Amino acid sequence: MTGGQTTAPGPGAGGRSTSGYYRDEFGRLASLYDFGIRNAFRWAGGEIGFRCGIVEAADVRAGHHVLDVACGTGTLLALLAACAGPDGRAVGIDMSEQMLEMGRKKVKLAQVEFIRANAEDLPFEDASFDRITASLAIHEMNRPGRLNALAETGRVLKPGGLVVLADMRRPDTWTTRLGMKFIRLVETDTLTDMWSDGLYHEVREAGFKDVTRHIAGRGFFEIIVGMK
Repeated sequence: MTGGQTTAPGPGAGGRSTSGYYRDEFGRLASLYDFGIRNAFRWAGGEIGFRCGIVEAADVRAGHHVLDVACGTGTLLALLAACAGPDGRAVGIDMSEQMLEMGRKKVKLAQVEFIRANAEDLPFEDASFDRITASLAIHEMNRPGRLNALAETGRVLKPGGLVVLADMRRPDTWTTRLGMKFIRLVETDTLTDMWSDGLYHEVREAGFKDVTRHIAGRGFFEIIVGMK
């Protein structure tokens, strides 16, 4: 949730062409990210409540292998890892090495691993994970980036596994419209594009089944769940 321009398109982790959605500011602001997010969520009922809603939707069980896409400093990843337990595996990927370094210092669980990777070109074998999450990440991607990321998610998710995407929803009340006026000051047009195309529909078109969504964070966010 920072402003600026995307980098130029380039190869992903496996060498395939990607859309280049990543914004360099995230690396520069890594040390301030947790503070900023905590304060931003005062509008929406608190960060931890929002993160716990994602964990509940993901229904992570002991021993599960979990992937958090664009994990940032690992706040959500730590909660997912606690549910997976010591026999599970919790991997966080991000394109900012500074974010990942903050996460490694913050999350000290043996089952947690931080890897620098692009959501559009995941460096994992097919059907590697039971659960895949992405929180406040999809709106940073242009449409090709979103479609690539959803395709890669489907590839590395196990049959019967769940994908859980939590992101900003189109404002439809006076409070959410007011809040989004401030949020839009630091966002790019990829957010509007996501609203225009409809993330819920993109998830369904990507081949996920039993897709559901519910409102979270006092109407500012939605959590979308799909099954492979």
